Amino acid sequence: MYRLLIFILFFQTLCALDVNEEIPYNELLSHTEIYIDHTQSETMDTIGNKTFKANDEYILGFGYSPKFDVWIKIYLTNISDKPVKKIIEYENPLTSYITFYEADTKKLLLVDGLLNTNIDRSSIHPNFEIILQPKEQKTIYLKAYSDITTLIIKLNLWNPETFHAKEIRYQVVLALFFGAMGLIVLYNFIIFLSTREKSYLYYVLAFIGIIIYYLLYKGVANLYIISPVTMSNIIEYSAFIVAIPVFFLALFTQSILDLKQYPYINRTLNYYLVIFPLLTIIVYIFDFNQYRSFFSVLLLFMLMIITFYALLNNNRQAKFIMAGWLVFFTSGLFMFLSSHGIYDIFDTYPHYTEFSLLIEAIAFSLSLADKIKQLQQSKILLEEKKLLLKELTHRVNNSLQTIISFIQLQKDEINHKGSQLVLQNIENKVFAINDLYALLNTTDNISSVNANDFFFSIITNIRKSFYKPKVTVKLDTTAELNSDDAVYCGLILNETLTNSYQHAFNDTNKGEITVSLHKKKGIYYFNIKDNGIGYNTKGATDSLGMTIIETLAIIQLEGKLNIDTTDGLETSIIWKDNG
Repeated sequence: MYRLLIFILFFQTLCALDVNEEIPYNELLSHTEIYIDHTQSETMDTIGNKTFKANDEYILGFGYSPKFDVWIKIYLTNISDKPVKKIIEYENPLTSYITFYEADTKKLLLVDGLLNTNIDRSSIHPNFEIILQPKEQKTIYLKAYSDITTLIIKLNLWNPETFHAKEIRYQVVLALFFGAMGLIVLYNFIIFLSTREKSYLYYVLAFIGIIIYYLLYKGVANLYIISPVTMSNIIEYSAFIVAIPVFFLALFTQSILDLKQYPYINRTLNYYLVIFPLLTIIVYIFDFNQYRSFFSVLLLFMLMIITFYALLNNNRQAKFIMAGWLVFFTSGLFMFLSSHGIYDIFDTYPHYTEFSLLIEAIAFSLSLADKIKQLQQSKILLEEKKLLLKELTHRVNNSLQTIISFIQLQKDEINHKGSQLVLQNIENKVFAINDLYALLNTTDNISSVNANDFFFSIITNIRKSFYKPKVTVKLDTTAELNSDDAVYCGLILNETLTNSYQHAFNDTNKGEITVSLHKKKGIYYFNIKDNGIGYNTKGATDSLGMTIIETLAIIQLEGKLNIDTTDGLETSIIWKDNG
């Protein structure tokens, strides 16, 4: 028994951490012992009988909501000849419940944790102060448990002055970080209000979600913003807190990279974005906390691969997005390595995560600014093209007017009635095209034409060419035509009206011609009908006028042509809007 006591004392001496006022900081966890309570039934009355194992890791990670308690035994020895005051810091604000006890007296030293409703501290991380008398050795127990959040344990031992100085610096850096992130988000939101570009909206929503997540992750929210009771309620929805910013990052990436130009990739991403909320809901309903981040991380990897593909395909915005993703993923990798005790970059660069998020926000914001710049340049080029096209239209209009003048001069010099009629028909055809260009000159939108104005101009020219005051023309149209279809329809109307005026009515008969054009569900219905004498369609199929109508209706408009001579002449054309 004596030997066993000697061994225990010797083993405790090996694990004990020697402290004095001269050492401002000690990493504590690697000088402790650990016991895993899988039954979650141990208390201070029973834990002293359990066998602890020596721990040499400076950080311990147990994943999301492990189903056990972790007990840590801490040995501290004051090697100086005067009392020493120290602060023990538990460097993780996300652990659900932590409790510190003094081993000898079983005194409760600290009750804290994310879900503890009685937090009373001004520091980000849980901590408490202890005093070691000269040459005193003190044993302290830590009990840690997480039922929703991650269980990551890291312990530090500080001199009070050093701890408070460190805490002030840390909180100032966090304040600057959240302030910078907030300003970037506000700036992009103001731009969204002025541009209504949806990429900006997705950016704003994504980074608002990231800010909220990071406020919770760093323990700032429950310390300064929300009460511990509210925090315990919010944390129940942690699956959504993780998923929402990732979801909007995906929409932002899809929009800024214009993934519609990559149909297969865009379709695959859309499928995942549909099932992603469903998977999140399943994780929440069935309490699969260990898989809470899995689908979000999978989506982030998918977005990084998509961005890399876009970069290879010379997507201009992809270089900004890729830079942001690389910094973001290095941060995630370092957090993983740190939580598993493999490599802790945060000892050297404690604010690398904040730096990486800020760089990502700036990179993504630059991609938005570059996209807006490209859109503005495209808009300027488009305006220049419109001006050039208008100038070209104006010149074509002048040229057609010159041609019409030549035809009129030629017509005036010819006395042969048949020749005059031929020239008149040619003049009307040129007038129809000229009217279209004249109409395009008066509108800002040169891609479409108001059919009512265009047809009215053609009808007016035809009525002037053939003086038959007893023939009336009724026009009924509510549709607009693209400029190509307008040319074909104008020529068809000109040819049909000319035929009606020449052959359907004599000089004494009253007559009526109706012209209608309507569009229903992407289908145009063009109808020209007169109540004249009609004609024999079999004998007229070889005429030039009918050839022109058939060519324009069937080949150019790709429509269906129907001619009915039951009661006068009715020409009907149906075609799809290909504009």
